[in-house]
Amino acid sequence: MLFLDHYPSLTIGFLTPLVKAAQEATKGALMRFHKDGIRYRVSYFVGDSFFDFMWAYQGKQYRQQIRFIEEPSHIQGKVRFFICPATGHKCRKLYFGRKSIFSRHAVKHAYSYQHLSHSTRIFANAKNPKRKHGRPKYKGRTTIYGKRIVRYRSKIRRINEYVRSLFGKQQIVVYRKA
Repeated sequence: MLFLDHYPSLTIGFLTPLVKAAQEATKGALMRFHKDGIRYRVSYFVGDSFFDFMWAYQGKQYRQQIRFIEEPSHIQGKVRFFICPATGHKCRKLYFGRKSIFSRHAVKHAYSYQHLSHSTRIFANAKNPKRKHGRPKYKGRTTIYGKRIVRYRSKIRRINEYVRSLFGKQQIVVYRKA
């Protein structure tokens, strides 16, 4: 099975400087970048509705044209979307395989996290789910993030109690409080 979290990705916003540079040059522009040890070249010519990706992998040259569309934004200006070469869906993020470029629609949205059972998802991220800018409470009321933290800690507490009951008096701590 193909899991998307093992592939480098690219959002359409990354190519905005390329489009602006091409419009300023009134002809076209070229951009180079590295993803996962592979050097990619992207070219865009004013008036075209596609980006031309070129790269080399294991001595073979690959080239793929990725179409895009511009739609009016509900706020102001225009929004660009890639058109997936495999499925034709519009998307804002592409994934780079070794020999092709595709969207998540081409691989049925498969992330490795989705194939874990609910009980093992707790241990998938061994750290406490505390984040940098999250607030458990706001003006004395519990936030949605705070509720998630409480649920996480109660699950860990139940698992700890179950493990203690299995092994007798030995205390096994699954997580550390921050």
